[in-house]
Amino acid sequence: MQTFGKTMRNSLPALGLGLLTALGMASASFVTAPAAFAQNKAKKEFVENYQAASSALSSRQWSTALAKADAAWPHAANTQQKSVLEQIRVAASCDASIKNHAGCISAIEKAKSTGGLQSSIVKNYDQMLAGRYADSGNGAKALAQTKANIAAYGGTSTELAFVAKKSLEAKNYAEAVTFINKAIAAGKPTATQYNILLNAYQAQGKLDDFYRTVEKIAPIFKTDTYWRMLIERSRKEKNYRSNDAGLDVFRAMQASGVKLKSDELFALAESARNRGIPIEAAAAWDTLVKANDPLATKNKGLADKMKADAANDKAGGLAKSEAAAATRASGEQFGIAAEAYMANGNYPKAIELFQKGIAKGEMDPSAIELMKLRLGVAQFKGGKKADAVKTWQAIKADNGAAWLAKSWMAIAKG
Repeated sequence: MQTFGKTMRNSLPALGLGLLTALGMASASFVTAPAAFAQNKAKKEFVENYQAASSALSSRQWSTALAKADAAWPHAANTQQKSVLEQIRVAASCDASIKNHAGCISAIEKAKSTGGLQSSIVKNYDQMLAGRYADSGNGAKALAQTKANIAAYGGTSTELAFVAKKSLEAKNYAEAVTFINKAIAAGKPTATQYNILLNAYQAQGKLDDFYRTVEKIAPIFKTDTYWRMLIERSRKEKNYRSNDAGLDVFRAMQASGVKLKSDELFALAESARNRGIPIEAAAAWDTLVKANDPLATKNKGLADKMKADAANDKAGGLAKSEAAAATRASGEQFGIAAEAYMANGNYPKAIELFQKGIAKGEMDPSAIELMKLRLGVAQFKGGKKADAVKTWQAIKADNGAAWLAKSWMAIAKG
């Protein structure tokens, strides 16, 4: 968990700075003409300068628009006329191309204090304020304004996530969870948002919630990081033994799309060889050889032997293993033969032999649970997904089998 925690923290970008700014967009479309225009009560000097300011604004001539708005100001007869001039100032000061955050903030605050704004414009300005506070480095005001916006308007996914991230940074983990869950529910959630949730759960030691979340998002985002978190959790089970379930961990990672490292491929090959499954071992070695990996060069003799043994199995060795399994007192050998058939892509035969092995029994209960796990894998790969899920759901062992079954069910959703 320490390694994963560091990975998650490093994957959290600065959420909400520029993003919050984009929530409120200053443009001429938000400038509303004063009602007095329709009544022909505006002074000539006001109208001329207002029209010049509006034209300059449309042409993105910001300084001219500001100058003409200033010239019109002394001739504004009422709040509505003053309001439209302040809206021009906001639009000319807060365009996305303008990085004068202090000027934008000042223009928005003056426009709000002047009054006469439609509620939709007030909301837009409040959202712009939060973003500009953040961009100017005033995190405290950005957070306070964003919280006020959420209270007043319900909050967008971006705003909620911004507050959640700030809560996480302040080690207010419960609040971070509350806000990020609202952000996730408010829109299409991102990996960044889920990372905030994972960090908050981890910081509180709520590992059940942490892994339930990973189980949910791994098949959605399909990243090595999430799949490894989920699958490798099986190694923390109370009675996990690498010799018994290590190969199953690698199989799940491969099925999820995780790219195994060289040492992992080597470990997979060795685990398969030790279990008497040369076809699977040879496939791992072949990947190392094609990559010209030093491990393949160093162990060329072993790779060649696995290749020869695999060819022997395909030429009739599998049938001999099956026949030998029928003579054994326990079902263990049936299981090994089934794994070999599964490695060779013969899933119906693998399913048959796994079922025979389970029925024969005379094995440690934990070994039977691992065999059930592998039966589910064979069913899934053989196109019997519903049967596989039913098989996996019945596994309750604490040796990694149940957790790997959970991982395979997540893989099946992908």
